[in-house]
Amino acid sequence: QAVTRAGEGDAERWGRLRSIIEHYKSGGAILDIGCSSGGFLSHLKGGAWELFGIEASPDAAERARHNTGGAIVSSDFATAELPPGRFDVITCYDVLEHLYDPRLVFQRAAQWLRPGGIFYIFVPNVLSWEASLFQSFWFPLDLPRHLHFFTPTSLNTLSSFAGLRTVQIATPPGNYLENDISRILTWLARKASGKNVWIEIGGPTNIVARIIRKGIRLTLYDGFGLAASLAHAAPSLQAVFQKPQ
Repeated sequence: QAVTRAGEGDAERWGRLRSIIEHYKSGGAILDIGCSSGGFLSHLKGGAWELFGIEASPDAAERARHNTGGAIVSSDFATAELPPGRFDVITCYDVLEHLYDPRLVFQRAAQWLRPGGIFYIFVPNVLSWEASLFQSFWFPLDLPRHLHFFTPTSLNTLSSFAGLRTVQIATPPGNYLENDISRILTWLARKASGKNVWIEIGGPTNIVARIIRKGIRLTLYDGFGLAASLAHAAPSLQAVFQKPQ
């Protein structure tokens, strides 16, 4: 539930995703795989989009129905039944790495899309600078919840397998440095104390500490994230695939 709530009100993130989607399609039927409580779909409500979602959690699916007014299927992805050629857009944001069979996801996306429809994916980038630098402390490693890790080559292979055309694979600016460093500090503190402690950068602090933290974020962290993105080594992969006409 904490994960579900965390994404509900992230207007900045969902606004970026909407702008990417609407670069390719101005409206139509959109399916969000792993829609949770409808955080993204709710940002499309009342516009040119017909809203659909798949969500394994019955409680989250019910909240998504309430939040979006869309047709939300409460089902595991592997058993979800949807009509072929129904959707103009399918999105899969921070979900593919959690699913057991990525090939099936691509196959079903290709089946469910209309000709010319697009399939959007956002996943961790295992070839990122952060993954190489922090290794087992890398925040998006997130074992055992993350079952698969992807590279541009593996995503291209999956799209070709499903008969989709790769339109874009990019590494947008961003970083998980505070989370990575928190994991290292937590490990060191536990080794030193023998206690099950947790150290989190960015916890409750005074105004001076918050100002300093903000300055470090805007300079060091964001600078690192931008440089990694320009080098195609940022910690996330954003990909757009299209079903041939």
